[in-house]
Amino acid sequence: MPDSPDPFTAGAPVPREVLRAETNDVRPFARLLRGIGLKHNAVMSISEAGFEVAVEEVRTLGAIAFIPTNLFTSWTFHPPSEPAIFELSLDALLQCLNIFGNAGSSGAGAGSQTSIGRTRRRWAGEGEDGIDDDDAANGRGAGKGKRTGMVMSWEGHGEPLRMTLHDEGKGPITTCELNTYVPEELMNQAFDHDQRVLYLIMKSEWFRDALLDLPPTSTRITLVATPATNDAPDQAQGGSATVSSNNRRANRTKVGSFSIQAEGDFGSTELDYPNDKDVMDRFECTDGAVRFSYHSSHFALLSRALHQSIKIALMVENSGFLCVQIMMPVGDKVGLGEHQGILEFKMHALEEIDGDEDDG
Repeated sequence: MPDSPDPFTAGAPVPREVLRAETNDVRPFARLLRGIGLKHNAVMSISEAGFEVAVEEVRTLGAIAFIPTNLFTSWTFHPPSEPAIFELSLDALLQCLNIFGNAGSSGAGAGSQTSIGRTRRRWAGEGEDGIDDDDAANGRGAGKGKRTGMVMSWEGHGEPLRMTLHDEGKGPITTCELNTYVPEELMNQAFDHDQRVLYLIMKSEWFRDALLDLPPTSTRITLVATPATNDAPDQAQGGSATVSSNNRRANRTKVGSFSIQAEGDFGSTELDYPNDKDVMDRFECTDGAVRFSYHSSHFALLSRALHQSIKIALMVENSGFLCVQIMMPVGDKVGLGEHQGILEFKMHALEEIDGDEDDG
């Protein structure tokens, strides 16, 4: 005789998932999350466009990972009555994504050496050796190219974030649940484009290499930009071996330039980048010379996020408020104007000290 239906559950509505996202390879997702791993907790918001995952360092440095839906093979989102936003452990999320060892380093660890600052703390999801195997995102790292697939779901406020992960190689399946919390309010100051005094786009490798060359004992990093003269062309021609260094210096004055300066215990370093088509995709500095300084520790965190990126867009307000957007590689199937992940860092300028304005 069949069992009678439970009178307390019969006819009860089945909870509808707010989010269900699937991917055959978690590495691009994990790579973006590691890029903002400067705190162990993060605030995640969900929309029809994808994820926004935000962290903040004592209200002086903010970082956001914009993760679009095209990073997933399937994306279903049913907007709840209240905004789909919660706080969770970013460290635990990254460890879950790497549960089969195919998504880069994870686990507890210690500090490691960087070129900007003597020692830094461990990033969320980073291993004991301080190494982040970002090559795995391109199939050349740990796990010999094996992939971890994922189905992620969330049923709404108060519910955990669930992930079912399966290993491509051996076939085991595991389910992880992460507690979600009422999110902490973040500063997340908007960048005012009407107050923009500097805007440039350049290859990430140029910017990353410059930061690596700065003195490790420096405490301040200064960004300086000079506008082009009125009679200069929009952009300099590419350099060649036949052009003398003197001509290059003169040309920088005409076309405008961008430089990064830092001073350490054993001297100062200045790296100059002319408005050259081989260096800059875009350079706008129209309201006179720009000079602002920032915490070197903030740039150390920014430098860590540049790995595997292709371009940066650097923007500065007239107050010195800095916004750096980091663009990740785009796949073949991505439409025109779309992206496969952007990291954004924002920070306020330091107060100028005596002599700063005279140095430029």
